[in-house]
Amino acid sequence: MSSSKYSDLTREQLLEHIEKLEAQISNPENTQHDSDSSELKHKKRRQREQKNRPFDMNKYTKRKIALQVAYIGWDYCGYASQNRPEEIPTIEDKLFKALINCKLVEDMEQSDYSRCGRTDKGVSGLGQVIALNVRSKKLQSDPSPDLLPADKEFPYIDTLNRMLPPDIRVLAWAPVQDDFSARFHCTGRTYKYFFPRNKMNIENMRKACTYFEGPHDFRNFCKMDPSKNVLSYERVIMSMKINPVQHTQTVGVGEGTEFYEVELKGTAFLWHQVRFMMSVLFLVGQGLEVPEIVRDLLDIEKVPSKPDFPMASDLPLVLYDCEFKGLEWTYSFRDSEYDPVPSSYRTYLHYNEEWTTQMIRTLTCQNYLSKVAKFPVIMPDKSLKTVEEFSEARSVVSSAGVATIVLGGGKEMRMSKYKPVLQRPRCDTDELKKSKFEVRKKRKLDRLQQQEKIEEESQS
Repeated sequence: MSSSKYSDLTREQLLEHIEKLEAQISNPENTQHDSDSSELKHKKRRQREQKNRPFDMNKYTKRKIALQVAYIGWDYCGYASQNRPEEIPTIEDKLFKALINCKLVEDMEQSDYSRCGRTDKGVSGLGQVIALNVRSKKLQSDPSPDLLPADKEFPYIDTLNRMLPPDIRVLAWAPVQDDFSARFHCTGRTYKYFFPRNKMNIENMRKACTYFEGPHDFRNFCKMDPSKNVLSYERVIMSMKINPVQHTQTVGVGEGTEFYEVELKGTAFLWHQVRFMMSVLFLVGQGLEVPEIVRDLLDIEKVPSKPDFPMASDLPLVLYDCEFKGLEWTYSFRDSEYDPVPSSYRTYLHYNEEWTTQMIRTLTCQNYLSKVAKFPVIMPDKSLKTVEEFSEARSVVSSAGVATIVLGGGKEMRMSKYKPVLQRPRCDTDELKKSKFEVRKKRKLDRLQQQEKIEEESQS
């Protein structure tokens, strides 16, 4: 008689096994439950294994794309990464963190990355454009030589926006050639700068704008960095206009509260150029300088180095648009067919929420402003005026000669006695700055060499 798996069981063990079998026969659902439970455990184990398995980028092809990026720059230390994301957060840091987490790139260095411009600390961007190589949905095993069409590719916009903070959004993407550069293929960059009129003469400011237009040497309207070895300070301003901002209602808030925007279009810009241009434009608007001051500062023979004047605020400045020839932007995953909730609509809802939040804050401050405007102020003749009337009566330069200088973004500075820009101390010329930089660099190199020599002698 052949042995079975029950041969070695005791009588008690056999009885216990029979009881289990009888229970399963009387309630077959338990058997199914045990089977389902086992299958669920197996599924979870497979998921854990897949999660722990390293992602293989080599399974996919790559393609070069351009991304149109919008950001509110108020809480960032500029656009370009400083390689210290925790201490010095930038827009670029957040973008690449999202790109890497989405497994679209491995790192910045291997992505053939380029950006259209690097905005300063606090400056925002609506039309920033970057280009880089990203993972495609197309597998390496796919024999087709063609790139995937937009509606078959990864939903780049939605994927990235889910990973980005609320003050950064990808608006669109476009396929580009492998040699495309977001910096060098840009044909025009447009900035906007917003400001309240206050007591400024808009017509004089518009006249000053005409002197900026065209090709000029802008060394007196930028911050020089001799380490960059800039060879030419000539830039071309295609147009510079001042217009009222649409869709803002400030009637009754106070005198001079209506908003205007400077729209400035050029081929390229120097470091801090727009903010220095706005600073002089405000001086013209306040009547502290004539419009021709712009023409004089652009005359390098007459004014070979920059006089000492401050930059305008970063808060109202926006990189509004970057122009390229031949790019076909995709704004939603399914641009070619109906989508009940397209990417562009989700982006619109996001900014509608942001706008509502900021408008509520604005209206709150506006109520405070309106209330304080009615507070009484005693005049020299003992008469009473409201704060609003007192503000309207004050001139740019007080009777004591103190000048209030507008810097934009609600900021002002006061000078006990206004000194015209052309009479102020001058910075070093470009040549002198570069010469001093070379001397400092040589001195530093000599110190390092001397230190190395001392260390070698101490070891010998």
